[in-house]
Amino acid sequence: MNNSELMSKEHLSIVIKTLLILIICVYVSSSWAQDVNYAREVVTELASEKYHGRGYVKKGDKRAASYIAGEFNKFGLNKKGNSYYQKYSFPINTFPGKLGLSIDNIDLVPGEDYVVSLSSPSVNTEFDVVDLRDAGYSLDSLFINFKEKKDGAIYLINDNDTRKYYGKTIPGVDAVAILAEKKPYWHVSNGKTIEKTIWIKINEEKVPKNAATLKLKVKNKFIDKYQTQNVVGWIQGTKYPEKYYVFTAHYDHLGMMGNETYFPGANDNASGVAMILDLARHFSKPENRPEYSVAFIAFSGEEAGLIGSDYFAENPLIPLGNIRLVVNLDMVGSGSDGITIVNGSLYDGLVKEINTINDKHNLLNSIALRGESCNSDHCPFYQKGVKSIFIYTRGKELKEYHTIYDTSEDFPFTAYDGLFELITRIVY
Repeated sequence: MNNSELMSKEHLSIVIKTLLILIICVYVSSSWAQDVNYAREVVTELASEKYHGRGYVKKGDKRAASYIAGEFNKFGLNKKGNSYYQKYSFPINTFPGKLGLSIDNIDLVPGEDYVVSLSSPSVNTEFDVVDLRDAGYSLDSLFINFKEKKDGAIYLINDNDTRKYYGKTIPGVDAVAILAEKKPYWHVSNGKTIEKTIWIKINEEKVPKNAATLKLKVKNKFIDKYQTQNVVGWIQGTKYPEKYYVFTAHYDHLGMMGNETYFPGANDNASGVAMILDLARHFSKPENRPEYSVAFIAFSGEEAGLIGSDYFAENPLIPLGNIRLVVNLDMVGSGSDGITIVNGSLYDGLVKEINTINDKHNLLNSIALRGESCNSDHCPFYQKGVKSIFIYTRGKELKEYHTIYDTSEDFPFTAYDGLFELITRIVY
């Protein structure tokens, strides 16, 4: 063999080794691949007007469930039974009709200027305004000891700590308006019953000091057994198929307040749904199949009080004792300040693993820990003894919460790539 032939073979060997290294690198890289563009498409879809805020007017939740089930089917996820749906029902009030509010005959814009507690009945009344903003009454003295209650009045109060009373019946009080310094936010967790006292929140700037009358028109429809569904799909593990990692996110949002105003819910929680769908896409690929089974659950009923996740925990389609970890994703559209892990301080070993992954791969700016809190869909699992965490992102780039401005426009997903890789590395 001459020198030129030897050099040619050495060169060929180097080329082959280089190609092998490149192939390995590409494979390793693809094993962590996420698709933030796909996630943004999901957020844009679910936050669009055709889903009516994914609530219980015009069956917006059912439209969203159908979309999610279609994505599960596209990725070839397995079903628990004959359907991706786990059906159940719960009572909920709705405002499907025209909504209107005016102060001294000046119309206010629903969602932008005011919101109405979902515990309110139908009403079409003009109230006399009793302004107590500067009266110095505490809420306790106002609603328990106040002796000057009058029929047909609406009491204006400051936005103090109203959680104890908001949305509940106060004997002798027809209506209360809380004047908010910020945009009024809505929630539907008090919509499981109809109360006698009407509560509204109004942007304080829209209420003059000398207001005399307030007209309110609300048309409600109470549904004793609203039929809804969780959406469940799973991928069988290659080595430990009986053991599961479970990823959850609620797909419901606030829905519609009246027949025109809807709450898009892009960050809360189309963002979490987008991530579990992208995780389903990732793990469904043959080259990414994990040793453990992975389940994906999109819950309804979260905004009404964790109803969907509670139903699943009481009627599990997966043996709860076989779940290694539940990771609940709720409001993960930001991330410039990192993430917070609720229940994180309860699991030293898991947090150590997460921090090691994050430090090694430089994925997220910071990881903050919180203790036990029943503030999202991880809670019913945790109460059943399942290791469960709830992750949300932090950052000023997404400030809207339960308002009509939580839209998909210019959606940031600041820490999407890092959080996605962190989660997948936990499973592997």
